[in-house]
Amino acid sequence: MAAAVAVPSVLRHAVADEEAGPAWLASLDDLVARAEQRWDLAVGEPFGTGMAAWTAPATTAGGAEVVLKLSFPHPEARDEAAALAAWNGSGTVTLLGFDAEDQALLLPRLRPGTDLTAAALPIEHHLTVGAELLRRMASAAVAPGSPFQDLRAVAAGFAANAEVRIERTLRGAPYPVDVGVCRHAVDLLRSLPVDAPVRGLAHGDLNPGNVLRTAAGWLAIDPKPVHGDLAYDPWPLLTQVGDWTAVAASASELADRARLVAEVTGLDAARIASWCTARSASSGLWAASRGWWTGFRGADGDLDRAVAWSGAATRLGG
Repeated sequence: MAAAVAVPSVLRHAVADEEAGPAWLASLDDLVARAEQRWDLAVGEPFGTGMAAWTAPATTAGGAEVVLKLSFPHPEARDEAAALAAWNGSGTVTLLGFDAEDQALLLPRLRPGTDLTAAALPIEHHLTVGAELLRRMASAAVAPGSPFQDLRAVAAGFAANAEVRIERTLRGAPYPVDVGVCRHAVDLLRSLPVDAPVRGLAHGDLNPGNVLRTAAGWLAIDPKPVHGDLAYDPWPLLTQVGDWTAVAASASELADRARLVAEVTGLDAARIASWCTARSASSGLWAASRGWWTGFRGADGDLDRAVAWSGAATRLGG
């Protein structure tokens, strides 16, 4: 029988209510044991963060420091290994090993491994760091027949869900919500992926917590890859810099941020802002559908940001 492994409470709570959650949590002991045998690892105690994967430091038989990541099976994690292989270290952590059946990834341990939120630097510097990673990742070649989800289909699903939530969920909103911006966001989710001028492999979740410092510079981790409009990608970076949960950025400030990222990446600033409008509204409506109207993950922040981003897009000519 495999030895029992610790499960961080944040992970347990995040997946316990999912249909496959209890069975996956119960299988972690065996998943870790198989990974130890497969790659000849000594696995340590898990990191306390992460809501969709069990991750822990490990050491190989040769003494190399690595990280074992066991992903909870869900669509956003399906193609992580394939994306890391496609990027091959260009802006991202390198993939050392992968087992598809167990959704087990072997990754190098990044040192010092502090994320972008820990860097006491101006917001403009944070944005430049992240934008440079996006620029590097955009160079990845995606062969025909690659497994990545098409952003057109993903965004169509977001749009359909958002439309239902506007009609059902917003009726019970405990504060005023700009329904017009939410409806505009639905239109954007349907139109932006179709007329994309630049397509490529997008990271999907480049928030500052997924940008880690290494001895050689900064690298991105934890992609949720999709293939399509690359202007889709900057939203988490642009939104989650600075004291973003406490201080609301104005439309003017957001427009300036979009211009900076556009200058580094070569993307269109107005298109970036339009995607930020769409993704903010979609995220806010999702939170509202779960009853999370306020608080750290509350709908209020994203719904307000959708309005601000809509104003930024207008300023930028979008």
